[in-house]
Formats: sequence, C-alpha cells, structure tokens
Amino acid sequence: MSYRRDFTIGPREAAGLYQMLALEKWRRGTLGFGLAGALAAWMYMTRLSLSPLVQALTAAGTALAVMAFFTLALVLRVQWEVRAQARRSGKESYVQETEISGLGIRVTVGQDRAKLDFDRLQEVRETRGAFYLFLAPGQAWILPKAQMTDVSGECAALREIFRTVVPSRRLKLR
Repeated sequence: MSYRRDFTIGPREAAGLYQMLALEKWRRGTLGFGLAGALAAWMYMTRLSLSPLVQALTAAGTALAVMAFFTLALVLRVQWEVRAQARRSGKESYVQETEISGLGIRVTVGQDRAKLDFDRLQEVRETRGAFYLFLAPGQAWILPKAQMTDVSGECAALREIFRTVVPSRRLKLR
C-alpha cells in the first residue's frame, strides 16, 4: 500500500487551492451580498407599479447576479494574487516529489524534505481537480489529478490509503 509520483505545482494548481479556501471562507459573505442586492432591487421595484411576481423575480435575479459577480471577482482576485506571488518569487513552478505509504507522507521540493505522520495530517480533501493534504488550515500539499497518468486508478489507490490510515472525520473524499 504505497503511492509515489512527482507533481509540477504552478500557479494553476496553487490558485485551485486558494480559490477553494476563499470561496469556502466567503460563502456567507456571498449570501449576504446577494441578500443586500435583493433587498435593494425589491425597494426600487415597489415604487414601480409592477405585479408582485415581477418584483419577486427581479429581486431574485438581482440576488443571483450580485452573488455571481462577487464570486467571479473573488476567483479572479485569487488568480491575480497567485500569479503576482509567482512573479515576485521568480519561480513559476516547482516539482513536488510525493511518496505516500502506510508509514506517512514524504514530500521533497528541491533540497527541502518533509515527512508527516498521518496522525499529524489535519485533513485530506478531494475535489474534482486534486487531492489536498492539509498540514494547517491554509497550507496543503497538492496532488493534481490532471498530472496523473491513470486518474481513476490512482485516485482509487489514494482513497484506499487515506481511508485505511486517516480517521474518517478528517476525510472529505468524493
């Protein structure tokens, strides 16, 4: 029961992680902006002599539009920040050598090596595009699915390893 692969982590992969975290953090804020947009639309629509159905539909449409605009702005902002950080660092990407076995996780990036036992792993989260192995609330190793040669086979193997050694309360797998 082991897994080994080298991944190239660049702005696209990093942006995926930070977009997920930002959207999760701002979920309630997005709803709040949508509610504010709906209330503003409702207030203006009540001054017009339109049917209540049209007023309600306009308010709902405004709420959805405000939420979509806010989400788009948040996603674009995160992408811009990640690309700016990559330009400042002078590194567009790096190779992350990853080895996962029953004993833990070993990751090597350049000269830096890290080993983490599964009991110290905060969370394992799987999305449509990657596995994220969280070391801390905003810090994770990224295993992008797009770079796997046999996506379904490798994902199944990773899920099996994680289900075996990581407590279920710390797993968010698909």
